[in-house]
Amino acid sequence: MKSNKYKILVLSDLKQTASLALGYAANVSQEIDADVEVFYVKKATEVIETESPLSAIRIISEVCRQTEKKIKDLVSPISKENDVDIKTTFAFGNIKNEIENRINSSQPDIIVLGERKQKRFNFLGDNITDFVYKNYNGVVLVATENDFLDSKGKLSIDNLVMKSNTISSQTKNEKTT
Repeated sequence: MKSNKYKILVLSDLKQTASLALGYAANVSQEIDADVEVFYVKKATEVIETESPLSAIRIISEVCRQTEKKIKDLVSPISKENDVDIKTTFAFGNIKNEIENRINSSQPDIIVLGERKQKRFNFLGDNITDFVYKNYNGVVLVATENDFLDSKGKLSIDNLVMKSNTISSQTKNEKTT
C-alpha cells in the first residue's frame, strides 16, 4: 500500500549549516506531516588512502562507525526537540552520483539543503545546489541563517528560500488523493 505522506530529503555535508537545514526540515515536516531523511555522502577517495585490502576494510569499518555517530549526534537533539522521527543514511562514493541515486530511490517531495558560504575562488566547484536544481524536478529549500519562524513559532513560508521546479499535475494529484 502506497503512503500519501510527503517525503523530505535533507542533503547534508555535516558541516556549517547541517543543523540549520535539519531544523528547517523538522519544522516543515510538522507543518505538512512529512517523513524526513538525512543523507550524507563522503568521497571515496577521502576514506581509503591505503592499497592493502585488509587495511581498507578496517578503515571503511571505522569511518562507518564514526559517520554513524556524527550523524546521530546531529539528528538526535533535533529529532527530540521537534518530536519528529528522522531516518538517516549515508554513502561513500562520487558525491553527485550518490545524491542522484538517493533522489531517484527515495523520490522526495522536498529537498532541503544548507546554505554554504561562498568561497572567494571556486574554479573547480562541486556546487551541489546547482546540481540538485538541474537534476531534481520539485521543491528545493535552502536553509539560510534568516528567521524562518513567525512570532507564534509557526513556519513562515515567506522567509524560506525556495525553488520550485515544474511539478506535473499528475504528481500533484497523486499526493492529494
